[in-house]
Amino acid sequence: MKFDEIGNQIIDSELTEALHATAFQVVRQWQILTKDKNLNTTEFSLVGTNNQFVKADKNQVMLTTKKNLTLEKVLDDLTLQAEAVRKKLGHELVLWPFSEKLHASLANKVGSQIRLTLPEKLFSELYAAKFSKSEVPYVDFRNQVYFKLLREFSLHQAFLVYLFGATPYAWAVQTNETNASPKRSMAAASLQEATGTIDYSSLENYLNSLKAKDLPLKLAGNYRDPLEMKASGVHYLELDLIDLDPFHAQGVTAHQLRLLEVMSGYFLMNEEKATTESLAEANELAKAVANENPFAKTKIFAKAYAFLKELDRFAKKFNYPKWQGTFDVLKKRLEKSEETPTTRLLRTQGKHETLADYGMFLAQKYQESALIKEVTLDKNTQLILDEAVVAGIDYHTVLPQAGILQLNGKLLKQGIQTTKDSAVMSELWQHKQTAKEFLGSQNVNVSRGFVVTSRQEAKAIYPLLKDKAVVIKNAVAPSDKTTRLFRMPPTEHELLAVVEQQLKQTAAVLIEQVVVGSVYRALVVNDEIISLVERIPANVVGDGRLTLKDLISRKNARARAEFEMIELGEVEKATLKSQGLTLESVIPRGIQVLLRYDATYNTGSQAYEVLDEIDQSYLTELKRQMDLLQLHDGSLDVVIPNIYQPYSEPTHLTFLNAHAYPALALNEFVLLKQEKQPIAQKVLAQFK
Repeated sequence: MKFDEIGNQIIDSELTEALHATAFQVVRQWQILTKDKNLNTTEFSLVGTNNQFVKADKNQVMLTTKKNLTLEKVLDDLTLQAEAVRKKLGHELVLWPFSEKLHASLANKVGSQIRLTLPEKLFSELYAAKFSKSEVPYVDFRNQVYFKLLREFSLHQAFLVYLFGATPYAWAVQTNETNASPKRSMAAASLQEATGTIDYSSLENYLNSLKAKDLPLKLAGNYRDPLEMKASGVHYLELDLIDLDPFHAQGVTAHQLRLLEVMSGYFLMNEEKATTESLAEANELAKAVANENPFAKTKIFAKAYAFLKELDRFAKKFNYPKWQGTFDVLKKRLEKSEETPTTRLLRTQGKHETLADYGMFLAQKYQESALIKEVTLDKNTQLILDEAVVAGIDYHTVLPQAGILQLNGKLLKQGIQTTKDSAVMSELWQHKQTAKEFLGSQNVNVSRGFVVTSRQEAKAIYPLLKDKAVVIKNAVAPSDKTTRLFRMPPTEHELLAVVEQQLKQTAAVLIEQVVVGSVYRALVVNDEIISLVERIPANVVGDGRLTLKDLISRKNARARAEFEMIELGEVEKATLKSQGLTLESVIPRGIQVLLRYDATYNTGSQAYEVLDEIDQSYLTELKRQMDLLQLHDGSLDVVIPNIYQPYSEPTHLTFLNAHAYPALALNEFVLLKQEKQPIAQKVLAQFK
């Protein structure tokens, strides 16, 4: 290593930490294929595609991460965007995982473009400390630094092609793999054809010669004419020659980005080695490596190995995080050609007749994985975040563990609560009996209930309830599977047993008198009721042939959401026993059997959308209750005996609960509709 003026000044000014602040933006373009390897030609339900993150037509999608992200943040964004789009594509379409098209089309090219931006603070402090004295304008100083990086990266194109080449065939022009010899990177080979006309002798000459769009490396920015960069400044260095990695669902890997970060720091600080002659040779060398037999030892081995060791010394000297893992992987690729992506592809093709078949296997694997993956955020937040990506709404995960997002500058918690919602009132809603008492004083009909904190308290109030149907549930948290509704008045023993069981999980239990009618949930966003669903308890309908056990299995196989899955717990078993049924009972055709009497979330309950059916007078009363509770975003649970009879007296609507963070899925997956209700879109409409 031999540092130049910039490198020495970075050390003198103690700016080495800025080396770890390289910012990234990544663009990925994939062909959209059907499961039988054909180019998709039908419309699909990807919404809001004319946006800054997602652009799509029938057969191609382009994803662009947010700008100026750290390495770790851009990795998160790559995953978020790809999974959001895969969820929209569903089970029938896949993303072709290579940087070479499977089918020729009129759409843009496929592959990845990785954009590197150096920290602006690094430029400004270097300029103030030393380079302003040379009387070179600040923009020219920045441009020259980027031009140096461009030349040095261009000098090492073959190094990157060898390590990351992953396109053995150009399928779009030679679909029969048996008639073509595999190459290290057909994608990189085709890009090299455009480099012969580029003049690297000076920045001005370079910009004047920058006519081709598909260059493997280029200086770029948000300009229509490249010549504008000279006066206004380069925005980033863009690398197109790194193939999508088909072994990773996101296409772009941490090893790729980490190597680029170390290389950019190394080139920034060390003396420039590129010359006009060596750059011309480098272009030819990159083309030769791209066309190499992927099983053979590369012609650049000695030079590439020495350069990687030099990068290793640099990365360790300046403490690049997680470098060792990347170095070990890349070193193995240099030492053993079978470890390079292209050779691994050809070796692991296995039982698949062609590599294209293997590519489709990988594409389907990534598609199905995205559809069934457990979310790391709460489900409401993940739903809204996925929708924000495909809708093009600016998103930022402020405090992901608490479900706090920022959408177009507005904060949102767990998919629904905004800053205008009162924390005091939200706490009131959480204490169910207190919320009922509060509304009861405002001429709202509420069910009679008692909060108990011990067996003794429950025993003391039993005489008041012994002739009543009751529901027993958590008093300070959402109801769960332990909730128990007795249609027939429970015995003292039954009531106390359920109370004792629930007190193991919560400090307070609510014993509530059952109100006749159906239970409904009103979903409220920005003071508007955007959905109203009837909550239907877990049930099966007999066909005269199958046992109850088989009916449950069949219904679970058809469930569209997790909360619709029926599990046979203690409550379900007790409910069946009270009806004189067992799992082996054959249910007559058309007879409905309830497995629970309550429609608690995540107990196999289902929902039916009634917003367009209910008499409007009920919506007026619901909005009055929203105003009393200061509920701008959230949900109300109420009991209504008949939604078609106009509301004319308090007993026509009974308030049960208010929730700050209702599960949006309950209003999304509803009966009698093939497609999910666009609940997330309706929520996000408030943020545009």
